[in-house]
Amino acid sequence: MRKVVQALVMTVAALAISGCRHRTKTPPPPVPPVVTVALAPTPEPATPPQVQSEQTTPAPLPSQSVQPKVKKPKKKVEVPPPPPALVASAAPPVDATVIGALTVGGDEVPAERQRALETIASVEKRLAALSTATVESKKEGLTRVHNFLRQAHESLNSGDVLGASTLATKAKVLLDDLLQ
Repeated sequence: MRKVVQALVMTVAALAISGCRHRTKTPPPPVPPVVTVALAPTPEPATPPQVQSEQTTPAPLPSQSVQPKVKKPKKKVEVPPPPPALVASAAPPVDATVIGALTVGGDEVPAERQRALETIASVEKRLAALSTATVESKKEGLTRVHNFLRQAHESLNSGDVLGASTLATKAKVLLDDLLQ
């Protein structure tokens, strides 16, 4: 038993030193021999070459006749004068019956209301006719159509006929896109 334990200890020690036992070691590349070559010394010149320096005078500076840069005058932006202040008059307030009732669309409101109601009804009819497979596959888009229809109903009930018509048209267009 003692020999087995010693063998295991030796194997573990060998693995720790050498790395993985499955990996084969590749020998390192051979080192080329070092060859020393004696170089001949370079002779130094007897006297270094002399450079003659000449006295030069600096070039004269340009005369002061150079024209300075001329700045262009800035254009002034004209600001229109403010409109005259409105002065409150002491006239009595105008009675609403003199002007008449203010309406959003005059005669167009009943016609626009009817168009909005027809658009809402047609979209709801098309939604009711959808198959369950279509409803499941287009659930997110159909939720948005239902939200537009709910908002259109709320707008009609609050008196916003143009808003209801716009929302109903959005629901119709979205439903058309989903079913193509």
